[in-house]
Amino acid sequence: MKEKFYLTYPPTLIKEPVIYLLGKKFEVMTNIRGANVSNEMGLMALEIDGSASEIDKAVAWLRTQGITVEPIEKNVIE
Repeated sequence: MKEKFYLTYPPTLIKEPVIYLLGKKFEVMTNIRGANVSNEMGLMALEIDGSASEIDKAVAWLRTQGITVEPIEKNVIE
């Protein structure tokens, strides 16, 4: 299953390897579909491929890190 999300990073996480860690901690494959990063904020469109339970755990972990995660409606970034 593939799901797409918008991620909003706080300034403290901009230089951290969050997406790399996501792939190491959970059985998911990630695909960055778009990103815009500045010193104040990071915005990313991320596709996550994996089982529904692994995607749910991965999203929950991102949120515990302080990242805002919002689902993207289908075909927005196709």
